[in-house]
Amino acid sequence: MNRMETLAIIGAGLAGTECARAYVGGGGTAEVILIDPRPVPSELPPLSKTLFADKLDHVPLLRPDGIRLVEGEVTRVEADGRGLHLDDGQRIDCDALVVAAGMRARRPQTELPGGPVHTIRSADDAEAIRAATGDNADIGVLGSGYLALEAARSAADAGHRVTVYLRGDRPLIGRHHEAIGRALMNRHAEAGVNFLLDADPSDYTAHDVWIAAIGGAPLTTTLPEEWDRDGSGHLLVDRSLRLTIDGQPADNAWAIGDIAHLASGPLADAGPMESEAAAASQGTWLGEQVAAGSTDAEWDDVPWHWSFQGPERVFAAGRVTGTDTAIVSGDQQSGRFQVLHFHDGALCGAETLNQPPAHNAARKLLALPAADRPTPADAADALLDLRAWVRRLRS
Repeated sequence: MNRMETLAIIGAGLAGTECARAYVGGGGTAEVILIDPRPVPSELPPLSKTLFADKLDHVPLLRPDGIRLVEGEVTRVEADGRGLHLDDGQRIDCDALVVAAGMRARRPQTELPGGPVHTIRSADDAEAIRAATGDNADIGVLGSGYLALEAARSAADAGHRVTVYLRGDRPLIGRHHEAIGRALMNRHAEAGVNFLLDADPSDYTAHDVWIAAIGGAPLTTTLPEEWDRDGSGHLLVDRSLRLTIDGQPADNAWAIGDIAHLASGPLADAGPMESEAAAASQGTWLGEQVAAGSTDAEWDDVPWHWSFQGPERVFAAGRVTGTDTAIVSGDQQSGRFQVLHFHDGALCGAETLNQPPAHNAARKLLALPAADRPTPADAADALLDLRAWVRRLRS
């Protein structure tokens, strides 16, 4: 790459902020311009987890020193990625571009009966929900994913009546193994969350407040049509996180975080990661690589995700969908177990419920060569302990 004078980053969420921080910290000398319509972007996970707590956990993403923050909406990006147009008429020229624009919350396509409908994508959204919710409120939650479960459990723990309308017969379909989804549903039901299975609009009843947590859409509508996308609009990137045009990598533009979908490698079939941990990892890695002028290296971190739902702790590491074999390890009745995933006979992913040390061990094993990881035969042993496996490798 030729010497850069300006690096522009669209999106000051976690991925964009970490990229800027790592670039400056890695000795990058170009001016860094961070563009976002929000004056103070926030970390998203604490908002849903403390939505109905006595105090909302609002954690602003602090801008690194030496970064120029431009508050505005990007309305058009030129095809070569070197010219950005903002909603106030401003034009920003850059030598290199990182797209970390993230997602927008989807809203229901049908009218919901009763009170107002809210989404959760910002601190303002969370504050609006809290302001609309009185004591002992009746809350409807539309959604089957992490955000829906986090909000529902927070509401139940605060003494509200809460009903979750699921698309299927359990939450987290397509994201987690059936054993994980059912265990979480049962434990939340014991805490007072009501679940309505296989719900459709005819099942919706009036609630004081609705929370719609039905996923998001990538913010790519203002980006060049020439840039490759997947079927849901996420930007396709190569293993160096570079944008692609007709399958060929761009030389000066990358995409990271929720908006990006790896088009090649072992995780290509897993779809967009949409994970805070992956966003932070990609942002840090890319910032360091661009600062060093090393743009052909490949991002190879083990992707992982976490969700805290009241006292329940659920984790995923590596590839946990579309695998050949899934083996449940541990005692499902206790609510503390793992689901180990294998592809072509090699451990490729692990889901963990309420066992953080076991999750950490799985992450360490997934970063090792396949020959050092447990096999399906090992996983079938009821006494398998991934922590002990890691310790044995280190001894």
